[in-house]
Amino acid sequence: MNVLVLGASGLIGSHVTTALRLAGHEVTGVGRRQPASTDAHHWQVIDFDRMTTPEAWLPLLDSIDAVVNCVGIIREPRPGDFDLLHRAVPVALFAACEQRSVPRVIQVSALGSAETAPTPYWRTKGAAETDLLQRQLNATILRPSIVYGPQGASSKMFRMLATLPMLAMPFARRARVQPIHAADLAEVVVKLITMQEGAPKVLATVGPRDMTMAEYLEDLRSGMQAAPGMVLDLPDVVSSVMGRVAQLDPASALTPDALKMLEESQSGSNTADASDVTTVLGRTPRDPDTFATPADKAPSVLAWALPACRFAVALVWLWMACVCWVAWSTTGSRTWLESSHVTRWPPDFLLVSSALAAVIGLMLAFYPRRWLWPLQIVLVLAYTWISSSFVPGLWLLPFGSLSLVLPLLLMQFVMWRLTDNPAPTR
Repeated sequence: MNVLVLGASGLIGSHVTTALRLAGHEVTGVGRRQPASTDAHHWQVIDFDRMTTPEAWLPLLDSIDAVVNCVGIIREPRPGDFDLLHRAVPVALFAACEQRSVPRVIQVSALGSAETAPTPYWRTKGAAETDLLQRQLNATILRPSIVYGPQGASSKMFRMLATLPMLAMPFARRARVQPIHAADLAEVVVKLITMQEGAPKVLATVGPRDMTMAEYLEDLRSGMQAAPGMVLDLPDVVSSVMGRVAQLDPASALTPDALKMLEESQSGSNTADASDVTTVLGRTPRDPDTFATPADKAPSVLAWALPACRFAVALVWLWMACVCWVAWSTTGSRTWLESSHVTRWPPDFLLVSSALAAVIGLMLAFYPRRWLWPLQIVLVLAYTWISSSFVPGLWLLPFGSLSLVLPLLLMQFVMWRLTDNPAPTR
């Protein structure tokens, strides 16, 4: 079959595309940008802003046997994008499919979607569902809960959170979800594509178990064989404030609407009976405790450990600067140098060094660059050599004062080798 997949570069769409091709179908992806790994023959670059009429879709539907719409956003890049991508574009597509008599249409929606739902995400998804169900099309609406994919941004985030020793999350022990693996969801699509009779109009595509967010993280932690952790409920007032602050970051998925959906999920609106999915698959969907693997543990820990180490080292440099500027005056610095028999260096040596330390600390915190790490290694080695030459007793202080430089040097070396340069701005 010739299948048109909208949102083919996303988490769900990429799994659907792969599964369809493995099953022998010809797939054409549709999206704003062509992925580097896809040839032009199997991709249609479109501007969704121009795809709000059936006429815009008709040329793309020539010789198409099935359409799968996987387009979805969790947050609006621009005001009105929920309505554009979740309602206006799909409604125009469904109308065009009806005109072309496309044999099969599958719409990936979400549990909780309804025209009367409390958030724009759910309402716009629900409006598209209502339109599709009233058309003369052989169509199925898939309504997943949380979808897990090894390379998905949200899945990476959940794996990272699962490796933390302690975590407080909004509605962590109250909101209920029913995760399904993206590969199982894609397999459902493949089976439904060729199902002419008996295909459900609406299918809740969920995993085998419903659980709280805390239990989901525990399953991921178990799969990675990570150390035990504790997940606590964040107070609702704090969650609300965090949602409003996080909304200022365009990349953050934590918004007041996202919190509202978690709140609504306490009633079970994000869970369903998994028996229908089992029937379509011919087996039980993968259990969430098999999603993550031990190979995921190291990258998941590094996802939070690298920024934490960067800020910790930045704090060390800033503290050094503060000690010289605040705790020690210029006179105090000179007195210390003289008492240490350091007479060949300029009298303001410590103050100049502290200024350099402040610059490094601020750059690490707000303008990190890979070359900062070898620079720090050189400076720390230089400071260690100077201190050892003039004040060797620093190695013999209680608690090993100067010897603590050794693990700092190792951390800086590791950070140098692991840190990437920022991607160039286009």
